[in-house]
Amino acid sequence: MHTISDWQQLLRYLWVAPITLWCLPFALLAKWTGGGYALHTGVLEIWGGWVGRWLARGIPFLGAVNAITVGHCVAGVSPQHLRNSRVHERVHVEQFERWGCLFPFVYFIAGVRAQQRGGSFYWDNPYEIEARARVAATRDC
Repeated sequence: MHTISDWQQLLRYLWVAPITLWCLPFALLAKWTGGGYALHTGVLEIWGGWVGRWLARGIPFLGAVNAITVGHCVAGVSPQHLRNSRVHERVHVEQFERWGCLFPFVYFIAGVRAQQRGGSFYWDNPYEIEARARVAATRDC
């Protein structure tokens, strides 16, 4: 397994920081409305409260979700939802680290292209396919 240096990890955090910083207020919002937040494996996980209810009700283009990744933040409906989706969401963290601030646009374009080919914005998005494949590979171990 390839390990990265502290400097490389710092550069990854900085590369994605503009997106991650946008999400930080949601941690406080979740906490103030009955949810919480914690650091787990270098990622800020946010759950419950208003944020969890918003995810459960649905977000544009994706509908109701158990969890969503924004930079180095993962917001989830509950701690259980975060545990269950951790492998999947960490793939999205890696994708953010690859693409930086461009990732939301690249993801959106990939979803639109999937729809244009007659597929689903979400299920046929190559970034979601990559995340599901990692989950499947982890279960096979």
